[in-house]
Amino acid sequence: MIDLLDQWTGVTVHLITLVVLMVILSVYGFYILALIILGVQILQLYFMKRMSQKVESISANQTSSVRMINYLVDLLINRNSIPEVRMYRMSSFLFSSMKESFTNNFKQMHRKVIYSETLNFSQSLIMILLNGTTIAILAITIGSSGQSAGLFVLLLQISSQLFIVIPALTRVYADLAKSRLRYEDYTSYLDLEEQVLRDQEVNSNRNTDPMKVQVHQLFFRYPTNAKNTLSNINMTIHPGERIAFVGENGSGKSTLVKLILGLYPATAGNIQWFKGENEVLAHNVTQDTRVVFQDFIKLQRPIRENIALGNMATIHDDSRLLAAMKKAEADNYGVQLDTLVGPQFGGIDLSGGQWQRLAIARAYLNDGALMIFDEPTAALDPYAEQQAFDTFMKLGEQRTSIIVTHRLYMSKFVDRIFLFEYGEIVESGTHEELMRVDGKYKKMFNRQSSLYV
Repeated sequence: MIDLLDQWTGVTVHLITLVVLMVILSVYGFYILALIILGVQILQLYFMKRMSQKVESISANQTSSVRMINYLVDLLINRNSIPEVRMYRMSSFLFSSMKESFTNNFKQMHRKVIYSETLNFSQSLIMILLNGTTIAILAITIGSSGQSAGLFVLLLQISSQLFIVIPALTRVYADLAKSRLRYEDYTSYLDLEEQVLRDQEVNSNRNTDPMKVQVHQLFFRYPTNAKNTLSNINMTIHPGERIAFVGENGSGKSTLVKLILGLYPATAGNIQWFKGENEVLAHNVTQDTRVVFQDFIKLQRPIRENIALGNMATIHDDSRLLAAMKKAEADNYGVQLDTLVGPQFGGIDLSGGQWQRLAIARAYLNDGALMIFDEPTAALDPYAEQQAFDTFMKLGEQRTSIIVTHRLYMSKFVDRIFLFEYGEIVESGTHEELMRVDGKYKKMFNRQSSLYV
């Protein structure tokens, strides 16, 4: 905004100067010359504005490809991806893919740069010719009329100032045009509906009632997808009920969890949340939920901060942090709260399961009315997985809880199961009910059970 103010000031000052100089020319009878200069200046400003719009449009359209380039670079240098890149000799392919995207972007911008520089050169040439023509007109007109040399010098100085002001005005206006486009993006972002959580709303929702969730005729589609990720989802999760979402990868389970958390808006249909008789607003749901995502944050900072992310008010409360670690079985590998983790900044390295225990400990700090485990035990060993599930069941007695899992043996101990397939709920009921139906759930359960026989 400082740049925008500075550019507006520059345009205003140069424009006033230009007008004053042309008025002086007009007073001395050179109004036709002044009109010609004004017309050329207006054309210059128009072309510069159009060029700025095109360059900004190219930059905006290349946003996705720039992200892809950065992603490919990260694959080539990231510590976690390097072993596989080297084993399968991917570096040449990844580098060529990155280079191809970069070259395509460069070619698009290069054409506009050439066009822009050609336009600038043409404008400079026109200004030189116009400057020379102006001097010639002044000399011939004043000389033939017998007026003083002093007047010629005065008008010559004015014309010289004109051809200093005109290029400066053109440059500042071009910068202003770019800044205005970026400012419009900024203001459109500010105009989005804000979901501000006020303290009184937090306090009004902080009671011991477990949450009720009602999903009605829900459809959801990601902006880049041609098909719906979720279709015709209807369910009511009762207060204190323990629910399992099961199904193949990509069936929509985790997407529905994010919708229930209020992180995504539905494409069609709606979700309502209740605590007792009071409805909870969508942007307040996250304040009353404990959740462990499948893709949790691995904060390369001290363990204290990793766990306290679940409730920053506890960051200096060692007893609560240690209790959360104990519940998550994260206290059995000999680390202290102030131990730095993550080798990127010189900390100790952790296994996938150890990182996941920290994520689970983080969730225990939030005494929410809704608990969600989104494949939280994928990186744990069988014993730790069983311990985590036992904790999930124990905590589920006091709050509404949802577990997203591929381990169907866990679904035997929940109140209801929802089986997802291609974004729809194809079966629902208790484990016993679904086993009697002899449908897809039974086949999946029996197939998994046979692996342990």
